[in-house]
Amino acid sequence: MRRRQVALGGRKGSSRRRGRRGCGSLVWVGATDIMPGIVELPTLEDLKVQEVKVSSAVLKAAAHHYGAQCDKANKEFMLCRWEEKDPRRCLEEGKLVNKCALEFFRQIKRHCAEPFTEYWTCIDYSGLQLLRRCRKQQAKFDKCVLDKLGWVRPDLGELSKVTKVKTNRPLPENPYHSRPRPEPNPEVEGDLKPARHGSRLFFWTT
Repeated sequence: MRRRQVALGGRKGSSRRRGRRGCGSLVWVGATDIMPGIVELPTLEDLKVQEVKVSSAVLKAAAHHYGAQCDKANKEFMLCRWEEKDPRRCLEEGKLVNKCALEFFRQIKRHCAEPFTEYWTCIDYSGLQLLRRCRKQQAKFDKCVLDKLGWVRPDLGELSKVTKVKTNRPLPENPYHSRPRPEPNPEVEGDLKPARHGSRLFFWTT
């Protein structure tokens, strides 16, 4: 097994390198010392998806409509991450989020490319990417997606409401990943009598 050298704290001047004083000593640390057991990782093919290559201004301009159109896929993914506590078990849900985002931007490019470009360009050049400086372009973009795609811009705070997610994914055996509870204390036989000298708490609080 290949081992790795790790520098730990030690006496000053205990090692030299390129004529300069250093500190620390070298110890041998094996892979099993850092991460015991076998950890199964997904392959590169399992992680390979088409990236959504857009800038932050584009994401901010499309955020409200994207949140409404991909609401189910996003919440399904977040529910999986919260319940499983293991990103390896939510790869399929993550791919559905990526697929929904790609299809969302393809529809915008196909039907409302010009007003959307004006909108995100205005946000990009507004300095702090403030939406209030681009309400005119926003209105044109919202009207375009409403007329051609039937998308209604959600009201402020609508996407932040607590909702229930209907899913077909089975519930994990231990969704909270809590440790097993200890066995209860055995029952005490006989009559319980008060302590002869009272509670010890009295001596520590006075």
